[in-house]
This record gives sequence, structure tokens and C-alpha cells, in this order.
Amino acid sequence: MTKKWLELIIEVSETQAEETSARMFEAGASAVEEREGAAGASVLITHIALEDGATKRLRAMEALLAAMGVGKSAVTLRNIEDQDWVARSRGHFQGAAYGEKLWVKPPWDEGETPQGRVELLIEPGLAFGTGRHPSTHLALLAIERRCAQNPPERMVDLGCGSGILGVAALLYGARRVTALDLDPKAVEETIALAKRNGVGGRMTALGTTLAQAALGEWWGRVDFITANIFLDALRELAPPVHGALAPGGWAVLSGIGYEGAETLARIYKEAGFSIEHSNQIEEWASIEVIKP
Repeated sequence: MTKKWLELIIEVSETQAEETSARMFEAGASAVEEREGAAGASVLITHIALEDGATKRLRAMEALLAAMGVGKSAVTLRNIEDQDWVARSRGHFQGAAYGEKLWVKPPWDEGETPQGRVELLIEPGLAFGTGRHPSTHLALLAIERRCAQNPPERMVDLGCGSGILGVAALLYGARRVTALDLDPKAVEETIALAKRNGVGGRMTALGTTLAQAALGEWWGRVDFITANIFLDALRELAPPVHGALAPGGWAVLSGIGYEGAETLARIYKEAGFSIEHSNQIEEWASIEVIKP
């Protein structure tokens, strides 16, 4: 059986990196990888196996980071699968339909894309989404609905991973996408995926989180935001999501267990949003909100 992991990606200042890494080992991390982040920042990456005791280790890590002044918006969490799955993926990962229009396939699948569907070509990797996870599927469904109504002029994909959400939106007719992720490798993969699918000229990918400094003139003018991340980060991001969106702008918030959807909806309602739609696949949920 494929082993599943929770990946933690943490952005800290370069001066904090060494101490934070040491404290993470004290909290139970078996390995911490450091990567170069944005100017003056480092990105620390560690993994927690999804097995007995995983929640306890995650809470210990979160408490440690909070004590060091690392905010939740500087932490990205995502589910990944073991390297064994990547090595075997040619035998297991074939083209599949998502929603009414999308067809996601790997380069080795020589089958014809069904008539009337938009083809998205993706090479699977350890830390990057392929659409297989229910939370990614939920976000893809919301993007399809949104783009069918009115493709956004300016879209932000927050915590972009492989870039699959932003690329799908561009294939559906979105004009421009800015993808944000703390992991530099995710930024590289997003740019590569956009180029592979012929939409590289309309994709910008940055190694940062959602902030006015990152979006520049887009701040307050974004039409659509996708955020396929975890509940704690989504809570803290309610104010910047509100600030980034134009009046009438939408956001789809995914990556949450179904039991957290009601709580998240309440938080975003209190932050000034209207709750427009919710959806669920297996144990995962998404909510769609609009800024009045």
C-alpha cells in the first residue's frame, strides 16, 4: 500500500532558519530540508507520515512555530504520496475526466482525449498535485463552474503546488493567473506545467504567500482566488483574501475536511464574505465565497 505523508513547508527569515531547523528536530522532525526562498527568506521542508501519532506530531510542530513567531500564513501543508508511487505511476496514472470539460493525462498516455474535453498534460511528482486528491478535484469543479459563467481576467492560485488549478483555468479561458507557493520547487513546476500546456505566457508564479506586496496593482482587483490548502492557513488568510479580491470577486477554499467546512464558512462570513456554494467528495469539502 502506498505510504502517505503530510508535507510542511515553512517560510522563515534567513537568520531564523538554523534555529528553527534545530527546534523542529527537537519537536520530532526526522529530516528538515532548507531551500532558498524569496529575498531574505529561507524555506524549510519536513514530512510527517500519516500514521498513528501524526496529529500529535503536527500539533507539536505548529506550537513550536507559533512560539517562534511564525504565522500560519507562512506555513503550507499538503498531502503527498511516497516516491514509490511516482516510480510506479506509469502503470497507475492514466487519463481521467474531471467535471464536464477537463481531461487530465500524463505524457505516456497515448489514448485519445474524449471529444469535447480540454486536455491538460501533467507529469506526476512527489509533492505536486495531479488532480487525484479529492480536495484538488473539488477546486477543479469550482474553477470549471466559475469559468463557464465568466472566465476571470485576473486569478490567483494560492498554494499552487503543481500549478494544475491555474493551468486548468487558463485552458478554460482565464486571461491571466498569478500562482503563489512558498516552495521554490512548486514555483518551478508551475511554470513548467504552464509551458507544457501552451499557456506559459499567461502564467506568473511567485515564491510567496498572499500579500499586497506580491500582487502589486492586482491588489483589490482580483476576480477569482483558488486556495487548496489546510484549515488553519485558510482561517488566517481570510483578511488578505478579502483585500485582494475585487468587489464581486469569488474564492474557492478547498483542502479542508468536511467537519471543518461549517467553521470556515462562519469565519469567512464574519470577514465580510457571502457564502455561495459548498461541495464534498469523500471526507473532503470546499466552500465558495464572494466579496460583496
